[in-house]
Amino acid sequence: MSTATMPQPPATGPVLVAVDDDDNAESLLLRGREEAGRLGVPMRVTYVWSHCRPPACTHHRRCHRNLGEASRLLNTLVDEHLTEEDLPPVERDVLHDEDPAGALLELSSGASLLVIGSASETHGPDDALGDTCRALVGRTRCPVAVVRRRHLAATRVGW
Repeated sequence: MSTATMPQPPATGPVLVAVDDDDNAESLLLRGREEAGRLGVPMRVTYVWSHCRPPACTHHRRCHRNLGEASRLLNTLVDEHLTEEDLPPVERDVLHDEDPAGALLELSSGASLLVIGSASETHGPDDALGDTCRALVGRTRCPVAVVRRRHLAATRVGW
């Protein structure tokens, strides 16, 4: 019996790039742009936020009170790291969900590829996967590209 690989259907859904309010957005957006261009599909940048309960908020660096604040964060990230010349087209999507991994898992059913960061926080080895990444790998309905967390230089220009 032959084990020849079946041809894969052409990608039709967007490359889904999951961003967070950490310092990894640039790496994620550039990888997403590259993959969307390679596949010839749009890129959808998605930010999933949940209600925070300060001061016990341990999962966000910035808390959002409403959709407007979360949307401003997403727009700022995209505008800071992608230019108008950047193709393919960029769609923006802000979702409110108490389970970001669950929301991304659901969105993966319509995506050609999901681009996620390895972790938002570094509490262990540099190559450790964060909670959201671990919850998604092996469960999505599309391929996943995991982007390693980039390290900030000692000084940062453009604050």
